[in-house]
Amino acid sequence: MEKRKVENKIYNATDCCVFRKTKELYGGLSNMASGFPLVVNNIQIPSSEALYQACRFPHLPDVQKKIIGERSPMTAKMVGKPHRNNSRVDWPDTRIKIMRWCLRVKLAQNFVQFGKLLESTFDRSIVEDSTKDDFWGAIRSKQDKNILTGTNALGRLLMELRQFYNEKRYSYENFVVEPLNIPDFNLYGYPILYIDERENFVSYIKNEIKYYEIEVAKTIPIKEETSFDPDIKKMKVKPKISLEIPSSKDEINDIKKGKSKVSKTKKDESQTKLSF
Repeated sequence: MEKRKVENKIYNATDCCVFRKTKELYGGLSNMASGFPLVVNNIQIPSSEALYQACRFPHLPDVQKKIIGERSPMTAKMVGKPHRNNSRVDWPDTRIKIMRWCLRVKLAQNFVQFGKLLESTFDRSIVEDSTKDDFWGAIRSKQDKNILTGTNALGRLLMELRQFYNEKRYSYENFVVEPLNIPDFNLYGYPILYIDERENFVSYIKNEIKYYEIEVAKTIPIKEETSFDPDIKKMKVKPKISLEIPSSKDEINDIKKGKSKVSKTKKDESQTKLSF
């Protein structure tokens, strides 16, 4: 999917999921979006943009550290800009593979949040709205702002990822990302390792279930004698019933005749208070 190999496409914005600003509806699809942290080789990485830019300089670990050290995705991109002449020699031939890998990592490590976002696009075309870059995105026509033209490489990779997500929804493959089989696929001077998020995802599910159980428990009164009277719109306590144990034949006969000694306890003085 290189610029010199892939033709431009024409998109109508009214039929597409278009993203430009990160705070917009589909902004999380952008590599510039915060809130999708990554971990590679036990290194915390703030965004997929920082990871992608760092992969451009495997032979310059100090530059990689500066890129990843930036909290802002845009600043991370700018840090690498002065070093672009020292990009890995095969960058034009590997950048698509690397971007695809970065997106896979983003999904594996942010499966619920990013997966829901991909799912929300249904089967519509995903397009990055750009002012200058018609390779990664598409540019709006000056004559008709609803028409975008470009290779839209990022959008097409996201559509590819969406298909993978839908087909592998219940498969471990969504949580496992192998390192790319390309030379010098390194981070901070060490080979990038296999990523397996299965255990982390299971822990996430367990925590969600535990949280749900706690929330449900909060809605269930502990004392069975309490009830809610919709007419007076306040909690009241049902009177407790106590039965005295018969101690003689006469008392037993009285019970049979419907004359059992049943006494009602007094109502709690504070009828609207409940203890949990």
